[in-house]
Amino acid sequence: MNSSAFSPRTRPVVLITGASAGLGKELARQLVRQDKVGALVLTARRADRLEELAHELNEIAPALQILTIPADLAEPDTARMLVEETTRRFGGLDVLVNNAGLGLPTLFADATPDQIARQLAVNLRAPLLLAHASLPSLIARKGMIINIGSAITCVANSGLGAFGATKAGLAYWNDALRRELARTGVTVCLVEPGPIKTEFMDALSSLVPEGGHSDPILDNAAPWMSASVEKVARRVARLIDHPRRRLSVPKRFVWPFRMLGFLLRICPPLGDFIVVAMQRQNQKALEPHSKANTPAG
Repeated sequence: MNSSAFSPRTRPVVLITGASAGLGKELARQLVRQDKVGALVLTARRADRLEELAHELNEIAPALQILTIPADLAEPDTARMLVEETTRRFGGLDVLVNNAGLGLPTLFADATPDQIARQLAVNLRAPLLLAHASLPSLIARKGMIINIGSAITCVANSGLGAFGATKAGLAYWNDALRRELARTGVTVCLVEPGPIKTEFMDALSSLVPEGGHSDPILDNAAPWMSASVEKVARRVARLIDHPRRRLSVPKRFVWPFRMLGFLLRICPPLGDFIVVAMQRQNQKALEPHSKANTPAG
């Protein structure tokens, strides 16, 4: 990969989606603490959280210009609006971080059509539209796109089918776009996190509907598989100065998971057996809870 084009005197304008919590919020902190950013555009649905983060960051760097834009990425016009507002305020965009993600840890049959459509819109359509709207500026500035994917794509499992499909699609598009833009000077990076200790993981657990079935792999994940959000954000922030095609964090989880996925692709019946067995075990564990919540008579 080429070295960073951003010098200390030309620190980049960075747009981060999903910046109100989790990895997006911590990434904004790390970029400011490491003095890697010239201006920040923070977007998410929760305006109050964005303002709180902007205030926190300005206490660290009082001269830093921060633009907060409350917006819903599920809306098709949001991507164009975000890029237009960024360009109007800062003259262009150097780094686009497609971080926002929406997951629902249920079997596909338990999800509603609206929930499926929203996952597709936020996790896949929005990154593509944001990148497309940003390309003129990114090409002119030899900028960067950082896509936050997921290690879950390594092993297809029934509990995160729609979410995994959006992240697999994101990874495919990431590589295709990187090759398309290879001669333009634009760097395209894919980050593959394993489980991260964030509000996103807590939200996944809370979103399981009563009587629904959660993801067997996440339910059976050992504590060593999870990484702190600070550690992952620091690694992602380093991409500004040290771009890579693909970043797996933490490696101790992602690489074994990738090897398992490779093995199961070679022997699909084995993959079916393992995931179905885990799902069955999960269903049995839920049965007492479901019976306890069933009204009598």
